[in-house]
Amino acid sequence: MIGAAASDALDRIAALRRDLLHAYESGFEPLDSRIATPQARSMRSLDPLSVVAPADSYFVSADAHAAPRYSRDGSFRLVDGTLRFADGSPALGHSVSTPGSALGPLRVDPIDAALGRVSAAGIDSDGTFAYTRTSVDPRSGTQRTERIAVGRLALARLPAGTRPVAIDATHVGIPAGTRPHLGVPGDGTFAPLTIHARDPGRLNFEAGLQRLQEAYLSFEALQSAYKTREGVEKTTLDLLK
Repeated sequence: MIGAAASDALDRIAALRRDLLHAYESGFEPLDSRIATPQARSMRSLDPLSVVAPADSYFVSADAHAAPRYSRDGSFRLVDGTLRFADGSPALGHSVSTPGSALGPLRVDPIDAALGRVSAAGIDSDGTFAYTRTSVDPRSGTQRTERIAVGRLALARLPAGTRPVAIDATHVGIPAGTRPHLGVPGDGTFAPLTIHARDPGRLNFEAGLQRLQEAYLSFEALQSAYKTREGVEKTTLDLLK
């Protein structure tokens, strides 16, 4: 039967392995703070829909039940006309036509999407999600190209001292009753986004490997101690027979 100490050691190994499997995943924050880098980083990207949020801020999303979720994963995709996170959840923001409106998914014009008139989608440093609309005048045959701004990505900052609750590898929630500060990039409260960049996550891979090796050595030492104790107990029982 495995002892409590050995069980704890196995749990530590499993947790570290889980964190290491997400090495360099965009926006990933390890559960073990000992193997986290001290601050957010960014790497160059050619993807115009890939951006990095300012330090200590998150992009805003929602699950299937409309519960808010927060993520530093700015590797967005345009799927079915909607700006989405890599996991398919919608990115929330404010519509350009109604800047003070409630947060909602950022979607291109459905007619443009249906007619295949959406191209060159990208995100600006102020969080503006826009695309190029190319249309042809049916009477003159003249081609017209214009830039269409859909809306601005929302950002959230958690109150000082709030510990985010991990939901999955790249999304966190906040404790009940906590209200984050919301805004948009470059609004004076939040810094602009880093565009054409990706957040490689905060995992310190070398530190993670070192901690994992230490955890394995600790488990092996416990195994050796258990075997030694079992041997002593067996010898004692043999002598008492």
